Amino acid sequence: IDRAGPSEVAHGDFHDGLAEEDVTDDNPARPALSPREAEVLALLAEGAPNKVIARRLNISVHTAKFHVAAILIKLGAANRTDAIAIAMRQGLVLV
Repeated sequence: IDRAGPSEVAHGDFHDGLAEEDVTDDNPARPALSPREAEVLALLAEGAPNKVIARRLNISVHTAKFHVAAILIKLGAANRTDAIAIAMRQGLVLV
């Protein structure tokens, strides 16, 4: 009996069975922001720097920076301003 090894299973045809329309990026799903990231995003929209975000949410500046970085990654944003523009287009924040 010829059995597939672990690498063949992990890299085999399983994902190749997806239809082309299943993998297109025409209508990307909303990013899954955590409730805390949503709070940080709202403060970003107000123009708050990390220090103010930290004080308002009772977290450290380091944690505020961590949340901002996570938001940028999830939104695919280059910077804070870009993140707000993307969030507005996606209806994640109202300004």
